Amino acid sequence: MIRFLAVLLLACAATASAGETILIIGDSHTAGPFGGALDDALRAAPGTRVATYGVCSARPHSYFSETPHGCGRRFQDFDKQAPAKWLGSRVYRQQRPDGKGGTREVEFVKTPAFEQLLGDHSPTTTVVALGSNLPISAASVKKTLALIHESGAACVWVGPPNMRKPSQAQMDEVYATLEKNGVTTTATLEEARKNKCRLIDSRAFPALRYPESGGDGTHYQGALTPLGKQWGADAAAAVLAAFKP
Repeated sequence: MIRFLAVLLLACAATASAGETILIIGDSHTAGPFGGALDDALRAAPGTRVATYGVCSARPHSYFSETPHGCGRRFQDFDKQAPAKWLGSRVYRQQRPDGKGGTREVEFVKTPAFEQLLGDHSPTTTVVALGSNLPISAASVKKTLALIHESGAACVWVGPPNMRKPSQAQMDEVYATLEKNGVTTTATLEEARKNKCRLIDSRAFPALRYPESGGDGTHYQGALTPLGKQWGADAAAAVLAAFKP
């Protein structure tokens, strides 16, 4: 399966336009194995530059309000380095309850401002991998698309995967909100640059099924890391093929 995907990625990459620049924003999935595999696979496409920003617990609104979160991150610019402008004074530590009657030190980081990320990287395609953290509002989806379209980039939205938490019914509501606000599986390249966004429905990947027991119910990490990496590879192939005839 991995060998087949490698061949598929190379085939998709061969048809990618020269100079493609991809900006990815996401949540804890992007900060974890999924985001690492997605970033790596897209960087492997010839002539493609990739920058990835994933913040645990992030929702679309987090990228508008620079909301601080304290459970992990992935900041990778075109050189796969963490840009200093999003660290420094934006990172701080606080004592928080440890669940055992004591406290532990937690590192928080402010979510990068989406508008600045778009300005810094000038992407030709922006990939949004958000929706696992509830709620997700129609207004936040519309604002995300508006900022992408104003930047001139094409919009691709990788929807949340199959999980135990949130429930499948809750994920169905997220997908309904996306689709009602212009994020569709049929959006053309022209539409994705003007008023819509191409949806990649992660629930459709046949290998991506969260087990009935084990894990934390949400994340594809730990023993589920291979599934998370597979998801990232599948999503990368879908992104590269999104607007191909």
